[in-house]
Amino acid sequence: MSASCAVCLNIGCTDGRVETALSQIDTLMEAHPDSALLLLDSLKGEKSNWPKSLRMRFDLLEAKAQNKAFVDFTSDSIAKDFTDYYDSHGSANERMMAHYLLGCVYRDIGEAPHAVDCYLNAISRADTTAQNCDFYTLSCAYAQMADIYHLQLLLSNEISARIKASYYASCAHNIYYSIYNKERIAGAYILMNRKDSAELILKNVIDLYRQNHYFSRALQASVKLIHIYLEDSCRLSDVKKLMDKYENESGFFNNNNKLPNSKRQYHYYKGMYYDSKNVLDSAEYYYRKIGIDNNSYSAQDPTYRGLLSVFSKRHQTDSIAKYAQLYCLANDSSIAKKDQDLTAQMAASYNYYRYKKEAFDNEKKAHRTQLILIAVLISIVLMSLLVYVKWRSNIKEKERLRIDFTHAIEEYEKNLRTLQFMDTAYQEVISAIKEKLNKSESENRVKLETITFEYERKKAELEEENRRLSESIRSMEQEKVISDRLKTTYDFMSTEVVKHIKELEQKPLSMLKEDDWSQLNAEMAFYFPNILYDLNALSKISDQKIRVCLLVVLKIQDGCIANWLELKPNRISNIKSELNYDLFGESSARSLYNNLRQKYNIIST
Repeated sequence: MSASCAVCLNIGCTDGRVETALSQIDTLMEAHPDSALLLLDSLKGEKSNWPKSLRMRFDLLEAKAQNKAFVDFTSDSIAKDFTDYYDSHGSANERMMAHYLLGCVYRDIGEAPHAVDCYLNAISRADTTAQNCDFYTLSCAYAQMADIYHLQLLLSNEISARIKASYYASCAHNIYYSIYNKERIAGAYILMNRKDSAELILKNVIDLYRQNHYFSRALQASVKLIHIYLEDSCRLSDVKKLMDKYENESGFFNNNNKLPNSKRQYHYYKGMYYDSKNVLDSAEYYYRKIGIDNNSYSAQDPTYRGLLSVFSKRHQTDSIAKYAQLYCLANDSSIAKKDQDLTAQMAASYNYYRYKKEAFDNEKKAHRTQLILIAVLISIVLMSLLVYVKWRSNIKEKERLRIDFTHAIEEYEKNLRTLQFMDTAYQEVISAIKEKLNKSESENRVKLETITFEYERKKAELEEENRRLSESIRSMEQEKVISDRLKTTYDFMSTEVVKHIKELEQKPLSMLKEDDWSQLNAEMAFYFPNILYDLNALSKISDQKIRVCLLVVLKIQDGCIANWLELKPNRISNIKSELNYDLFGESSARSLYNNLRQKYNIIST
């Protein structure tokens, strides 16, 4: 009540506060959708004065509240308007919510294929790598799609959608709906007559319900186990335990030990239990308790089927004839009803709209394919030209380095020979002067000093020139090493598997196959063998850690790595920290790439 009052206080404010009021209503509707609808209705008089962004948000919130309050939609016009708007202006969560609500509209007006298309569009709009991703709405989109598949008996499709619905519900920390969707998977397996799979799932579901204190739901799920166990006469003791627990703990039985109409199916299972044990009086008693006054033949089907079984075992001919006829009528009625429902569903699924939409989609697809082919051809031409230019540039640069390097070495060796020649000549001159020194000591001393000075000057010049040449040679050698490393990195990044992985990075729902991992390992072993050698040298290194390290070398985003390895983003950060510590003694995840680049000579491209 206090939340409603707080919103009401904001409703009377100027347009600048409308966004705040709508945000408060959005928060309120999670627990009180009826109250949110009343507050939205009170704002409609002011709506025409708002900018389009607020009007669209109002329409989106109103549809969201109606859906949560189980108000059936009757028209798609408003939902189509805000869906078109948010496709151009909204965030990823708003686009997903808009398409999801449009799907709910088509669900209510009987357009099942259109509803599925909208749910698929909602799923494609979700950004599962974002921290604020609305995983709950994503889960609901999968669950609603699964409901449609269930009605059309597309059970394999239903199971696939339920698995995603359960997973994303757990991502949204909605444990109840995560478990509930697993329970629905078991129901689909029962319809497919895959009882072993259904039993395993139901046992896990019941344990999860109990662990999370959903004891009532655990008991209701146990009824499905009872249904499975009753088909095996060896498991009647298990049936008895489950029934005793259900009757003692469910709270569905009133003071007269009666069940509400929605739970009367349990009496049929109770009757089957006694029927299997040949306690026919008790079986007849519970079969008769299923019946509800003024019910149709199809609703009485379990009662007639059970009583027919009892009287057949008693060999009561008159009763057998009576209930055989009633069971046939009930069964025929049930089959007719199912056929009628299935026909209606199929008619809704394959109406004129579907054919029209398929034709339009095919036309768009053909046009899109043509544009893609043109774009691909242009891209190939441009890439080929770019590769050729870069190749020619690398060839010229390598040739220049080779010539300069050769010239510097020749000059260096020439200067060394000159120094050797000067030293020899100097020694000869010194010897000659020393011989004549005794004859003209003063004259020769001046000559000696002059020659020595000139020798030292020339020697210093040549040594300085050789020092510069030596530095130039080292610089050119470094340039050659860098050039070789750049070529290694460029060749590695140009491999088919790396380009394939870079393309998959742009697709949020992509997955890496084992062949992709094998090819990446092979290319890494060829171009950067020391990385794999150092990783394998670590004690108890897992394949998961090695794959994270290889994707870090490729500069793949953490969200994408988490999706491919089916891990949470924070786990990726922890693995990077562990790798950085094991390889470089640093505990930070952020510096891992720079450390790998510096140690293994990976040039950033």
